[in-house]
Amino acid sequence: MRQTWLTGIVMSGLVAAAAWALAERSGAQAAKSTATGRIACVNVVVVFNGFQRQKDLTEEMNQLQARLQEENKQRRDKIDALQAELERLNPDDPTYMQRTRDMLAQQIDYKNWVDLRQADLTREVGLWSIKIYREILKATEALAEKEGYDLVLYKGEFEPTSMDPDTVKDLIRANHVLYAHSSIDVTQAVLDKLNNDYRAQPRPKMMYVP
Repeated sequence: MRQTWLTGIVMSGLVAAAAWALAERSGAQAAKSTATGRIACVNVVVVFNGFQRQKDLTEEMNQLQARLQEENKQRRDKIDALQAELERLNPDDPTYMQRTRDMLAQQIDYKNWVDLRQADLTREVGLWSIKIYREILKATEALAEKEGYDLVLYKGEFEPTSMDPDTVKDLIRANHVLYAHSSIDVTQAVLDKLNNDYRAQPRPKMMYVP
């Protein structure tokens, strides 16, 4: 009986020692695998606004809108002229019905033109927003690999433009980085890379709206 009791103590000691050794090994491995990577952040809005492609795109957009506004004026003037002519015309005139149909056709054509041009502009702006954001992602990835960053965070700016509680809450939720030291802010480096790569190529035409 004494031998069994003594054997139990020895075995318990061995198990405890093994457990302690395993715990130490696991702790060492955990410490060894603890992430200690480098982190950076980028203010994407600043990059968007400072990217030369975006500036050129805005210039093309302004030129396109000026052209569309001129065409819009010409179409409206034509409809107004038909309206004025129709108002001067006697309803008993044999051409009154045809002139009325002509004016209605012009109004329908004008509405379709406006809707189509608006859809074209919306699509182009959406497509280029996606393309530019992907360029920002690509430039950020290249910089991170070059400089050894393991994680790059989106840095926004909390600038409430409304006192509406729901709007303020949405802005707070969207502000993921609460603090970032200036030493890890690589916004300018990403912007410089984008602009250098863009300016090294011939300037392309970007807006293709009839």
